[in-house]
Amino acid sequence: MSADAPAPAARVPRRQRWLRLLLIALVALVALALLVQILLQPERALRLLLGRLEPTLGVRIEFTGDVEYRLRGTPQLVVRDVTVAAAGAHAPLLQAERVLLSLPWQTIRSRGADLSVTRIELDAPHVQLPALLDWLDSRPPGDGKMPPITDGVRIVRGRLDGGSWRVDDLRLDLPALHAGRAIDAQLAGTAHLQALQLPFDLHVHADRAVDARALQARGTLALLHASGRLDTTLQADGTRIDADMPGFALAPLRIAAQARWQGADAAPVPFVLGLHGALRVGEGPDMLRFAPLGIAVRGEGVVPDVLAAGHARYGGDAVDAALEGRLAHWPQAWPPLPAPLDVADVPMPFSLRYDGPADASAPLALHIAHPQARFEGEARIAAMLAWLDDIATGSPVPPLRGQLTAERVEVAGAVLEGVEIEFDDGSAEAAP
Repeated sequence: MSADAPAPAARVPRRQRWLRLLLIALVALVALALLVQILLQPERALRLLLGRLEPTLGVRIEFTGDVEYRLRGTPQLVVRDVTVAAAGAHAPLLQAERVLLSLPWQTIRSRGADLSVTRIELDAPHVQLPALLDWLDSRPPGDGKMPPITDGVRIVRGRLDGGSWRVDDLRLDLPALHAGRAIDAQLAGTAHLQALQLPFDLHVHADRAVDARALQARGTLALLHASGRLDTTLQADGTRIDADMPGFALAPLRIAAQARWQGADAAPVPFVLGLHGALRVGEGPDMLRFAPLGIAVRGEGVVPDVLAAGHARYGGDAVDAALEGRLAHWPQAWPPLPAPLDVADVPMPFSLRYDGPADASAPLALHIAHPQARFEGEARIAAMLAWLDDIATGSPVPPLRGQLTAERVEVAGAVLEGVEIEFDDGSAEAAP
């Protein structure tokens, strides 16, 4: 990079400044609309003011629904069926069934010089995140304060489209917003990643609204797949850092979760999960990256006690994850190993790697070692989960492909040395 090249990190502050400028412009717009409404019909006044505002913001704002206003008490403006698109673009970056903006009288009397917002409400907003980010990146550098929102923000039935992923039924309840104060919000919705669904309902806390550093989340997060459902009650704590790349980074990020796996027609399996590492949210193939990543699992029944480290990455409908660690011991609920491999409390190093679609349909490369044996091969995640669900009455042999080698095993009174066993679950023939 040359000395004259712009710093990559400048992209994020530019977005932040223009988000503030957009809110300031909307506040001024509504203040002016309420000032002229006594002379003009509200719809006509709003269209005249939009004609002045749109060239400044580089957007096209349209509405086809009714326009309502109220002057008694706290003034407010309600607009229905709103569409916002970047100038020259065909696809909108925001659509909403209803937008409510309420302003205090001091903001209206000062014509926006004393900026303050009482409340913002959005019903069924639909945001195209790539289009929104492109518009923010196209704007020239700007500056401006974030106006306080004294009576909060409410979003219901929202949808956020990120290209290869989306969030449906997005709900946000933010009691108040002040740039330099802590915020507490309730955030809920359902994220969709290919065949995965992730419903969440979280209480989110940040130490300040603008340039927050300390972030916390408490609540529930589930993962739904054709093979079963994982429910968690989690606590997450992270520290935001200024990264050298566009995006959002937390380091360190700590997550503790009480989890329960529910397979098809199987008893629930509880366990405790802990994660620690650095999380980056960006764009493209590194849209979501957790590296370095540490993981600890303490389980019951078929869930082993595990300590491992590695990385996980999601982007472009693909997942790349790798872990290396050890099993504290062979779980008692698993089929027993033959002697002399059945020694209790023997730690077993392992490694696994997944590189494939986000629906977990690709094989998982697996290596596990014992002081006197070793397995090298692969497994299908859905097939292994189904086998664990039915481990009490099903096949004692797990659905694997690969080779097991052992120095010595004892079977039915016979001693075998230099044992090599080939596993083939038939998944290679069944795979497309």
